[in-house]
Amino acid sequence: MVGPAHGAKTSRLREAAQQILSRWPHRPRMALLLGSGHASIAGQLREKLSIHGEDLPAGIGLESPLLLGLLEGAPVVVADAPILPLHAGVEVTMLVRLLRALGCETMIITAGAASLSPQIEAGSIALVEDHINLTGIQPLRSKSDEQWGPSFPDMTEAYSPRWLEVARDVALRCGVPCLPGVLAAVPGPSMPTRAEYRFLRQIGADLVGMSLVPEVIAAVHAGFQVLALVGVTQQASPGRGPQAASIEAMIEAAELAAPRMASVLAGIVAEGQKRLD
Repeated sequence: MVGPAHGAKTSRLREAAQQILSRWPHRPRMALLLGSGHASIAGQLREKLSIHGEDLPAGIGLESPLLLGLLEGAPVVVADAPILPLHAGVEVTMLVRLLRALGCETMIITAGAASLSPQIEAGSIALVEDHINLTGIQPLRSKSDEQWGPSFPDMTEAYSPRWLEVARDVALRCGVPCLPGVLAAVPGPSMPTRAEYRFLRQIGADLVGMSLVPEVIAAVHAGFQVLALVGVTQQASPGRGPQAASIEAMIEAAELAAPRMASVLAGIVAEGQKRLD
């Protein structure tokens, strides 16, 4: 059952979507929620429209602008992936639902993460094929609004096999190292201890990061096909214990991964547009 407050939020979201679409001649089918590669992708957009929070009805909290534009000829919406405090599940859900109300069917999410696997090197791109949510954030923990999705969404296949195949093919053509892995999401902001790294590896994690999973949960609930990629900022060795984290080394790895991420994202959008048509 949907209460009055949820009904009002839904109405505001749909009103906001209509306002945005009335200002842009295209209908986007792909949304990019980017924590890695955002600047490069934003610079590639054509026929760009920027939407700020003050442009939308009250109660639609946009911390950073939405960008609408053509990427490789495909209409897309680009948003900054939020950096999540523990109470931010509602804001994440609101953003995801706004993107869904705009007509987007596929969501591509990016973030940074550390590798726990010797095969996934710093500076590479990894495809998230499954996740372990240790953040304490459950964005759907409120009164259910079944206008957006089921009360108990199935998460056994949260990451679309079809889009994982597209991403693998594109990365191969681009010559970008791109291996699949399971992502463990942790609260942060401190890095894991040696014992925690060992624990994460033992429970099946190949990667560890501080974001992405709450967004995925909200996106799956809203009916999105989801693809998630991470830029690998460092490599930990749980067996020996990780080296002390060097911010400089992490920045260097992130800078190496950023153009690779942008190249792969553009290729995925171009290939995805063909498959959607």
